[in-house]
Amino acid sequence: MEFGSDYVYVYEDVDFEYISDDEYEAGMNISNSESDDSDEDIEVMPSIPREPQDVVHTDSSERHVSALELTPPPPRKHQKRMVAKTHWRSAGRGSKRGSNKGSSSQNQHQRRVRQGDTNIVTVKFDKLVLPNNMHAGDPQSCTQCGAILSALSELKQEDDTKVWCCEFCDTRNILDIEDEEKPNNSDVTFMLEPALSTSASGPSGLDESLVVFCVDVSGSMCVTTEVPGHVELRGAQGLRRAQLLNRERSDQYLPRQNRNVTYVSRLQSVQAAIDHQLQEMTKDFPNRRVALVTFSNEVTVFGDGKTDPLGIVGDKLGNKDTLKSIATEQPFPESIKNTRQQLGQKLFELEEGGPTALGPALLIATTMAGKVRGSKVILCTDGLANVGMGKLDNFKSDDEKDLSSKFYDEISETAVENGVSISVVTIKGTDCKLVEIGKMADKTGGQVNIVDPLKLTQEFSTILANKIMATNVVATFILHKELFFFYEDSEESKVVKNVGNVTADSEISFEYGVRTKPAEEKKGNPNVPEKIVEVDETKVTDEEPNKMETDEQSEKDSDKPMDVDNKPVEAKMEEVKVTPGGSCDAGSQGAEGSSEQDKRKCLPFQLQIVYTDTEGAKALRVITQNKPITRERKVAETKAKVDVLARHTAMTTSKMAQEGMYTMGRERALMNQRVAWRHTRASNDVSSRPAYKSKFGRIKSMENYLNARQQSERASSGRTYSDEESDDENDERATDTRPPAPPGALKSVMGKGKSFLTRLKKKRSENTDDAGAVLVMKGKNAKSFFEDSDSD
Repeated sequence: MEFGSDYVYVYEDVDFEYISDDEYEAGMNISNSESDDSDEDIEVMPSIPREPQDVVHTDSSERHVSALELTPPPPRKHQKRMVAKTHWRSAGRGSKRGSNKGSSSQNQHQRRVRQGDTNIVTVKFDKLVLPNNMHAGDPQSCTQCGAILSALSELKQEDDTKVWCCEFCDTRNILDIEDEEKPNNSDVTFMLEPALSTSASGPSGLDESLVVFCVDVSGSMCVTTEVPGHVELRGAQGLRRAQLLNRERSDQYLPRQNRNVTYVSRLQSVQAAIDHQLQEMTKDFPNRRVALVTFSNEVTVFGDGKTDPLGIVGDKLGNKDTLKSIATEQPFPESIKNTRQQLGQKLFELEEGGPTALGPALLIATTMAGKVRGSKVILCTDGLANVGMGKLDNFKSDDEKDLSSKFYDEISETAVENGVSISVVTIKGTDCKLVEIGKMADKTGGQVNIVDPLKLTQEFSTILANKIMATNVVATFILHKELFFFYEDSEESKVVKNVGNVTADSEISFEYGVRTKPAEEKKGNPNVPEKIVEVDETKVTDEEPNKMETDEQSEKDSDKPMDVDNKPVEAKMEEVKVTPGGSCDAGSQGAEGSSEQDKRKCLPFQLQIVYTDTEGAKALRVITQNKPITRERKVAETKAKVDVLARHTAMTTSKMAQEGMYTMGRERALMNQRVAWRHTRASNDVSSRPAYKSKFGRIKSMENYLNARQQSERASSGRTYSDEESDDENDERATDTRPPAPPGALKSVMGKGKSFLTRLKKKRSENTDDAGAVLVMKGKNAKSFFEDSDSD
């Protein structure tokens, strides 16, 4: 577990910030300045020009201006512009509930958004599914919340029984265990079921997993790419036959056409890339098994190349049970060391022609791969599925379209059950409706990408190197009862995620909040309501900018950030330590109170991972940690982790975008950017600023894409599809902060119900191009998103 800060930020009221119309329309911007110390270094994206006004007020006089005067000239390349005095970067360190900090104009309408914070946890699976500190006993669970007894728990002897008061929910549990059965480490693994037989690895522990290449050989695969020089490639039979027709050997070139080039078809690129992988696997993984399935207007199963090809045509392409039966009856492929020659020969005999029966071929390939856990299906296509089940074109009705979408969902579910990952590789410049077929990679732990046909070898190598580490992974994250989860369909302090297959790159994240109390409970007198200051959300008072200037000046007057006790943050942070046993040896940060929450020094967190390894063994790994709390936002942000913030932002924004909630995703990205930016100003960590620019510079590409899509919607229909999502006058995010109902749960935030979310997602899916789909899907795999140069 990696936390967004060294401290848990505990607050009494939800804080809000404001995003002005200009800031929202401009989208995320990351300065290119090396120092980035001044707001003068910020390049501001120009907003969409507004309709000209007849009169502009300046001081106490009026003057008439033309539309040309009202439209600012476009900024020059690399030109630095001075941001407005009340831009969010000059608005102080954060706004409390009801303040108007962060606005860009006194008369601009603003979006009231929950302020970002560092209460974030990310979980990487690169090491978490490996056994650690194997525990001989059985896990002891809390009868109320399901937390498992850990080294941080306290056992008390009462007569002849052991009593454990759960540190998460305070439930009293009576246990029948000995002292030595209690875990003595905060990170332990319990063996739930031993492996009955080996799967992806044989008795010798060698890699015997199955790789199924599912290759498109439809007519569009004959499209060529120009390669400098004269290159002789295998698999060019079609081209050589065409040359035989030119008996006079006449010049076939067009005027001014480059003659020192070779035209390589998409199929030739695929053949060369797969052949290279066969050669590499023969050397590095000789016991791995490989099968080949192709599709055009029919599906052909070549298997490992040693048996006669099986063609599937006609009505069979629309019968799911028949296709599964055919795949199940296929002979199990032999090791690649024994089939390399035959498979290579079949590969280079492929020819292009016909439409695209992608769905049936994928169903067969996935069923074949399901015989061995940890296997992979690599789908390589350049066209839209238009034959048989799962076709994505030529729909006769909306019901037929829905059935196609469900078809790919069912394949994903089957793949997850059998421990199979599906990766999708498409050719640059094509339209394959990746928003539909790409979700299979998202759900099964595979990869999705659009590549140049000449770079397929590198893409296949990356996919094959990303080995499945565990299957049927279920992650359970438990918080203290005073905390809850944002953006999860649960009001409890516990969330369960079915992760499925995981690789070393797999990662998930959580964002949590504090259950604040109603105003009357805080006052202690239910008959006396708390005084609420009404704020006009569409205007900023004259006094507020002055207050912001005062706040800004007070920050400049101090060399180091100060806490509420007027002590330097760095000095005060030393006061709270977490001992190896999990208890804190000093009081919490900030002002002390009399409530139970105020007396608490630390809050516990527990991650439970149930998984099945590639050998078939089922295990449970439990990690429990205590984190010190602070009541000062500045303290938490000073000790923030930019990398954790960025990874969580990418994954959360991608998740919301996939659900069609562009507004909500963009708002969270902008709020988290502000948290990271404030950290770079408060922290002494010199590496934080380059990390901020690098990571959030990547996130900028996704946020700007969502912004462009919304502006396109507005230009075509006068409004965005998500206007209902962010209706400022009736926005639950701005008015409903009542815990325990989590304001971050997707259904609760929208307040519109599941049907609205479904319609919103459907509308935006229909208008999502392949490049946008890949960008959003990669965001859910933070490592791929930040490291892949093609993510832009």
